[in-house]
Amino acid sequence: MVIPHYAGSQLFECLEALFSDSDAPGEVLVVDDASTDGTSEVAKRRYPGIRLLINKTNLGFVGACNRGLAEAAGAYAVLLNDDALPQPDWLRPLLETMERDPQIAACQPKILRAHNSAIFDYAGAAGGLLDRYGYPFALGRWFDVCEADTGQYDAPREIMWASGAAMMLRMSVYREIGGLEPVFQMHMEEIDWCWRARVAGYHIVSVPESRILHYGAATLKAESLRKMYLNHRNSLLLLVKNYELWTLARVLPVRLLLELVTILGGLVTLNWRRALGAAWGLLGAVAALPRILPARAQVQRLRRVRDGEIARYLYQGSIVLRWLLHKGAPAEIPGAGA
Repeated sequence: MVIPHYAGSQLFECLEALFSDSDAPGEVLVVDDASTDGTSEVAKRRYPGIRLLINKTNLGFVGACNRGLAEAAGAYAVLLNDDALPQPDWLRPLLETMERDPQIAACQPKILRAHNSAIFDYAGAAGGLLDRYGYPFALGRWFDVCEADTGQYDAPREIMWASGAAMMLRMSVYREIGGLEPVFQMHMEEIDWCWRARVAGYHIVSVPESRILHYGAATLKAESLRKMYLNHRNSLLLLVKNYELWTLARVLPVRLLLELVTILGGLVTLNWRRALGAAWGLLGAVAALPRILPARAQVQRLRRVRDGEIARYLYQGSIVLRWLLHKGAPAEIPGAGA
């Protein structure tokens, strides 16, 4: 169990939920990313069974996760946000899923809002999906709209990505394909890891029998300009890093056009934050190319599965245009995560 932490008392709720469950969580590593409020030390006194790793400098969310994963023992590890609340008997279905099929690289529980558990949470909902242009959405959530959980996604299924808010991964795959991409810093790093796992021939699945409650937006608020920047930048880098060259040549021009539309739309509607976030993200993606291209080469060396096969798990249209024109829910989209 790897829990990255940077300040905040919600860590106590997370640990209480973990240790009060009948399922033993095994080793619990809390990675304190150079926080100064003393919460991790208090947590260690309250829960002496945890293993506390304290970073001398702030490594960022991805850096903290990678340090924890590098220290983790065992066949599986769970990345768990410190504002996530595992529900009773959450661990068993995840372990059983991983044990059944060695080709599963990662799995995700159903993630619901902590403040209203009848509603799916933004961070992954019932399983992560992606369109071919790099825009993420999820079963039960697309853009900022989250559905009520009425059991509509209670059947386990293949998904494109598992949420880093609560994600079990196979450590042998982690050692084979590497950790989370440091260039991403935070946001979409788990999408990149899951895509890389698919390139290497593995599968990602949802496990709705397992449930997690999540407060959300503990690091960056939804309306944060930096969050918009990272989302636009990192979704562009997803494409550059993981697609084969021929696929990238066909997809990237359309994605760049969609970025331009976003910028112009923000200017026309006086939504300066949206326009600036998209423009900043585009420039940030260009600036990150010298660091992401060597990572791209490593991904392509791992490749066992061609893009044509991975396309089965991508929505082949534009989720942005679908949203603007049809307002259809993810479950209604043919081929999305099927």
